[in-house]
Amino acid sequence: MPAAACLQGKSPGRPEMAKIRVKNDGIEIIVPDGSQILPFLWEKTSFPQGCEDGSTPICACVILSGVANLNHKTQQEIETLHRAGLPNSPRNRLACQVWLMKGEIEIEY
Repeated sequence: MPAAACLQGKSPGRPEMAKIRVKNDGIEIIVPDGSQILPFLWEKTSFPQGCEDGSTPICACVILSGVANLNHKTQQEIETLHRAGLPNSPRNRLACQVWLMKGEIEIEY
């Protein structure tokens, strides 16, 4: 293992991992950095199914912590949240539009 990797606590060839804490279900889900969160929520929780493209608010959730670890909202996400009457807060997101870039988040749905 290269010395730089040892010093940083990283193993070459292994993806960095991120964590989703789901308040409703009281669980933590480990995912690779840069992952879309929705497939993991569907697999591990009782998260509502039916949305995949940001056109409906069925997958609306609240990011309780870790907003800075996510991708930015798309214009479509902002418009869908607005049509649903949800404020354009960084904490209000559509799970189908969220990628966890690194670190940890806590969500509630």
